[in-house]
Amino acid sequence: MKIALLDLNHITRGVHTNTAPLGIGLIARYLQKEVDAGLDIRMFKQADKVSAALKSWLPDILGISQYSWNSELNLHFAKLIKTLNPDCLVIAGGPNLDSAEAGRVKYFQDNPAVDVCVAYDGEIPFAEIAKRMLKGENRAEIIKKPAAGSYSFDRPGEKIIAAAGGFPRLESLDVFGSVYADGFFDEFLDQGYHPFLQTHRGCPFTCAFCHTGDTYYCRMLFQSPEIFKKDMEYLGKRLAGRHDITLYLANTNMSLFKEDFAIAEIIKETQEKYDWPRIINVNSGKDPEKLLKMLSIINFQPALALQTLTPAVLENVKRKNIPLEDYIAFQREVLKKTGETSSTELILALPGETRESFLKTVKEVLNSGVQDICVFTLMNLKGTLLASAAYGERFSYLLRHRIVPRQFSLIDGVKIFDTEEVIVGTNTLSFKDYLDIRGLCFTITAFFSSTELIPLKRLLLEYGVLMSDWIFGVHRRLKEFPDLKARYEEFMLETEKELFSTREELIKFFDRAENFQALRSGRLGDNLLRKYKCLTLSYDYKTMLKLAIAEADRLLGERIGRDKSGAILNDMNSYLKEREVRDIFENSNFNISKRIKLNYDIPKWLSSANEKSRLEDFFAPRAYTVVFDQNVKARAKNIVKANKDLELSLQILYRDGNIRDFWPKWELNG
Repeated sequence: MKIALLDLNHITRGVHTNTAPLGIGLIARYLQKEVDAGLDIRMFKQADKVSAALKSWLPDILGISQYSWNSELNLHFAKLIKTLNPDCLVIAGGPNLDSAEAGRVKYFQDNPAVDVCVAYDGEIPFAEIAKRMLKGENRAEIIKKPAAGSYSFDRPGEKIIAAAGGFPRLESLDVFGSVYADGFFDEFLDQGYHPFLQTHRGCPFTCAFCHTGDTYYCRMLFQSPEIFKKDMEYLGKRLAGRHDITLYLANTNMSLFKEDFAIAEIIKETQEKYDWPRIINVNSGKDPEKLLKMLSIINFQPALALQTLTPAVLENVKRKNIPLEDYIAFQREVLKKTGETSSTELILALPGETRESFLKTVKEVLNSGVQDICVFTLMNLKGTLLASAAYGERFSYLLRHRIVPRQFSLIDGVKIFDTEEVIVGTNTLSFKDYLDIRGLCFTITAFFSSTELIPLKRLLLEYGVLMSDWIFGVHRRLKEFPDLKARYEEFMLETEKELFSTREELIKFFDRAENFQALRSGRLGDNLLRKYKCLTLSYDYKTMLKLAIAEADRLLGERIGRDKSGAILNDMNSYLKEREVRDIFENSNFNISKRIKLNYDIPKWLSSANEKSRLEDFFAPRAYTVVFDQNVKARAKNIVKANKDLELSLQILYRDGNIRDFWPKWELNG
């Protein structure tokens, strides 16, 4: 039996998910272990490899991932394969599927190539279907009586056929074994994809805006440390010293469970033995004490997501945050114990949120000690409680459609667009309010969340300056700086123009040659906060720094006098301007060494462990040589190669703060 599993990437403008295809990989692995028959299973991440395979190989069963970023791309190939082999059984699974009856009916009507959908985890339903077909059942029989955990469609009667037997779940993640150590994902590692592992699955929380808020996921599944250790040993040997390769973990709330700490110890052992992984990408837990313990073992950017601080809104979305005072204490402890910056997430336009309540949340979070704030536009994700008709009617959603950033392709003359539905207004938040707050988010993202400006923020905090006063002041003064004013106006125009009333209207617009070319060039269709942060830091950095320091001088001068603040901030400007690094990526002849004099010893101040010391205490004229690591150019080249796009690489580096790896070192003379 021939089985194809697709989790494809759009690669027109970089790679969206440059990780090994963990989801379909675990389905393939489970099939190998549970189905007692010879199976020819092939996994695909790249569209061109599917096209090449279909010239001589056609599957009997096709599984397609339905994520918001690749649903239409996978469906395109489902239609093609169905044309080539009408008897092929097509199974769709993943989070981008409706849970409501009406939505499921529409999905089957819009996608006649799909025969069966899986409601939750796919391993058991997929294996059951394969077993039944191996025993002689055909496509029509599977559709008529879908396997437990799946559903199909009675096309003549236009109704969903629900499976009997409920929704099965695995008992443990151990069933997969050591997928990396066994070479199961070598094909994708060879192609430059980053390793993606999962040591726990599920979530105990019930947030209405999240897929894992469904009660199906409340029971946690874990992987034994011994299995994880085999995979990490294999990956450590293979990727030793590769600081450009990230370790991705598909865990929710890492550090929340006792089982996570054995996993962290194994990661630490691997780091010490192989100098890898240097960067870990994982969703962190929400318990401050446990997260601090985790951070004492391994370093990653901790993110205690808040989403909002408005009590009524939290109740509407069935979420509970930790007390704000505990949150603030956590931020201070993270900085003191690890030296790492922390981040949080907010969601704009949650049900019941007003302009005033959201701005109140923003101010409190800015002043909490967190160093990075990511503000998301609320997505109306299929399959979530928030996306239900009842919620939409109760809160009068204003819905719009936009391109999932960079997710489009042109394959054999066919334009393929993956789109998302977002909420940009409710009965308590107008569309104008949404736009105004998005404008503020530009300033928060470009200034407050820039790793480059952390020393300036630290200086302000030493004198009790509120971060909210600084950021709101910067935002008001954007118009005083023509370069930044123009960049801001471009952002605001594109923020409004990226939204369409319907998906059909969006497709009609981008189907036009000139508009599709705008997508291909990157002028349209990007993640706007990420894009404009990158543009500002890449092309307007000197002006941005001038504004950031001018507003800091206004606030600091009120406390210590303009003469002293001016002298300190003059040195701060000299220090921070060396963090402009675009030349490393574009200019092979960039200057790798220069000499700079400072009256205030900023490098020594930054490395000081004394929390009570101020920069003014480090007045001691020094001469430094600013030197770039000789390997920095090669590292930049590797990152661009992995993401298959320079601009995307820079966007990700600026977004995640890993751009710091490209800053120069300050070496004291004499």
